[in-house]
Amino acid sequence: MTTERETSSADVRRLIGEVRGTFRLLAGISDAMLEQRGLTASLRAILEYIADNGSSTVPQMAKAKSMKRQSIQALVDRLSALGLVATVSNPEHKRSVLITMTERGASTYQAILTEENEILGPLASEFSSDALRIACNALADFQHRLKRLRFKSNATETQ
Repeated sequence: MTTERETSSADVRRLIGEVRGTFRLLAGISDAMLEQRGLTASLRAILEYIADNGSSTVPQMAKAKSMKRQSIQALVDRLSALGLVATVSNPEHKRSVLITMTERGASTYQAILTEENEILGPLASEFSSDALRIACNALADFQHRLKRLRFKSNATETQ
């Protein structure tokens, strides 16, 4: 007989599998769409972060995305080489520059959003607003709980 704990763990593993599968599908769709611009889903994610949060340091982006600073720096370097981002001085920290979107980066990002809206429009019509809201709320709650687990794990490791 399966216990409640075992059922819950299996359900959580299934949810994680669905999230991973969804992420891979979205990355594939995004990569195919972005390929013509010489971009990837990861590069687009950095542009989106800057568009949503304003100029930021590499460490700020790494923390927000739960990634290593070196990984974010490599993406920023690629975007810089494409002329989509630039560095500006950081009034709060002399050694950690701010990464900002260039005009070319902003127009590229807007073109990406327009193309994504054309792709996602038909998909959006297949769902009710309530269904999408429920899914978003469930995923946001799941992420919040995962962050708490990570915090507990990190606190244990440093003691």
